[in-house]
Amino acid sequence: MPCGQPQENRKTSPPRSTSRSTGPAERGPPVRVTPRELRCSKGRAHADNSTVTTAPDLGQPTAAHPAAPSRRRTGIVAVLALGIALAAVVPVALPGHPLLRLLVALLGLVPLTAALTALSRRQNRLTRDLRSSQAAFSTLVKSSVDLVVILDRQLRITFASPTVATLLGRAPGDVVGLSLPDAVHPDDRPGLFGPSSPAPGEHGEFAVRTVRVRTGEAQWRLVQATVRDLRADPDVGAIVLYCRDVTSRGRGTDPELLELSLTDPVTGLPNRTALSRRLGAVQRQVDASPVALVLVSVDGLAAATPRGTESTVLRVLTSRLARELRGEDWLARGKDGDFVVLVDGTVSDAEVVATRLVATIGRLATDAGPLTATAGVTGLASDVDPGEALRRADLALYSARSAGLGSVHRYDDALRIARDRRSTLAADLAGALARGELRLAFQPVVDVVLHRTVSVEALLRWRHPELGDVSPQEFVPLAEESPLISELGRWVLREACRTVARTTDDELSVAVNVSARQVRSGELVSDVVAALEAGALPASRLVVEITESMLLDAHVAADLQTLRDLGVRVAVDDFGTGWSSLAYLVGMPVDLLKMDQHFLAGIETDPQRQALCRTVLQLGAGLGLPVIVEGVATPGQLALLRDMGHRFVQGYAFSRPLEAEQLAAGAWRTFDAVALDAPPPAAAP
Repeated sequence: MPCGQPQENRKTSPPRSTSRSTGPAERGPPVRVTPRELRCSKGRAHADNSTVTTAPDLGQPTAAHPAAPSRRRTGIVAVLALGIALAAVVPVALPGHPLLRLLVALLGLVPLTAALTALSRRQNRLTRDLRSSQAAFSTLVKSSVDLVVILDRQLRITFASPTVATLLGRAPGDVVGLSLPDAVHPDDRPGLFGPSSPAPGEHGEFAVRTVRVRTGEAQWRLVQATVRDLRADPDVGAIVLYCRDVTSRGRGTDPELLELSLTDPVTGLPNRTALSRRLGAVQRQVDASPVALVLVSVDGLAAATPRGTESTVLRVLTSRLARELRGEDWLARGKDGDFVVLVDGTVSDAEVVATRLVATIGRLATDAGPLTATAGVTGLASDVDPGEALRRADLALYSARSAGLGSVHRYDDALRIARDRRSTLAADLAGALARGELRLAFQPVVDVVLHRTVSVEALLRWRHPELGDVSPQEFVPLAEESPLISELGRWVLREACRTVARTTDDELSVAVNVSARQVRSGELVSDVVAALEAGALPASRLVVEITESMLLDAHVAADLQTLRDLGVRVAVDDFGTGWSSLAYLVGMPVDLLKMDQHFLAGIETDPQRQALCRTVLQLGAGLGLPVIVEGVATPGQLALLRDMGHRFVQGYAFSRPLEAEQLAAGAWRTFDAVALDAPPPAAAP
């Protein structure tokens, strides 16, 4: 429509009331100003700048979005191209002197040069106008009282005011791409995004919704959002929300909202924020009346419950735990899904309560079997702040987990010292290899029939510059908790192959433990091949030791079969201490079984232990798998194992682990032959 057309003939939106709206229902629809009307009001210079949409009257800014450039530019470029072509061709076709034709060509280029200059100036002007429009839009959004959020069709945030990141408790760079429904209370999502939400329309119908939004402190804020669904608008294709925090209205805080912000939405228990407040209040009165803290962890809840039923199981579990408490005890939710109980009484009283709660959780059956739990207990003191009290309970819980499922441990200073030592070791272990603090020792495996050493097991050792020799039971679990274990595993493979290859016996083999992380990384085969090549060791002289649980993975089984095809042997380490599903041993790529040393505890006096050792030997013989007994420490144990028929043994009864220098010198060829000639112990009564 030409700009000169009379105003009364143009199509306009209905006029808005001049009186101020008193509620969302009285607000009129937003007014859209088209690019043609904008050109008429601002002049030709802004012909292709933007399409401007005015927002509902909530104090939010007008949202401006740059429109597509005009197609007339293509026509101008085509005309200029045609003119240049004519200026190049026409002079050639004219008769006359060459200087005359050159003059005609130059005269033809003058208007073309002028046109190109004008086009370049127009392009620069449009670029400045576009930047100015974008700067104005950014300034309006930042200065708006309300928050502006733009969502795509998958309800992900594509634009948000800077203060939205503060409201959600996230870094500004993490807001874009965030799924907004995840931050809205589950009960409020249908009204905002479900069937009752405003339907998309050509004019961007809007509606006002009030929802609860989770903040970074795990609290709920009440947010009023004016929603404009512009997904049907081809120029926008998005949902625009104008939001305002209305948590506090009038005087004070909304009691219902305050209660909601202190409640776990799944179980209805007080959440971690409420727990911190309660601990602060109890701490001021603990000198007059003792109070203890119990931290209960439920193990395997996610794996034991079908998808979508976790909330139901948690509510049932909460109900059962509440019935086991006394009237003065207080139950809440902690971090990572743990349960926290404030027990009115001493630490001994808390241990009784914790034991009862752990037993209750164990009686709750799921589709995958009963649940298991552990608990940590600590006393509260007036000089211990709530954060430190929770950390102490967490240390006690860690100790209980180390002791086994169903355990209950209380906090003491030894746990704090152990925690500090673990932290020191974990920090120093990262550079121990580069500093040359790690080395290998080699434990001989003896054939008691042939009276000779047939292989050695490579054992990792660490000598800390300040703490001295650190036990592998202490630092290996720390390495397994980080990607460092893969690097250490590759180093052990290379060093073990290199050391054994330098011995004078061409039949001596070496066994190396590999971690689950290294096995499941998919790089085990390449690591083994690289170690064999670097050490010039034949594949038949290497034994790779894995744990029982690794056989469950089909990918791992395929890699182990590849190693066997190369000539490497595979041993199941610590056999009998894992899940011990014997069916998986049939047909698996396994060559050896290593019986764990726990089978030997009390073997000299316990007939049942002796029966277990005989059973493992018979199982290995039936499957065609040699059995190596680990941890043989006394002549009496050795004599019993020989009488049972065990042939391959390993332990202090023959030799302590040898250093690399001792191995190279041939110390593995000799062992304490007196142990083989020791008489058997007296029969158990």
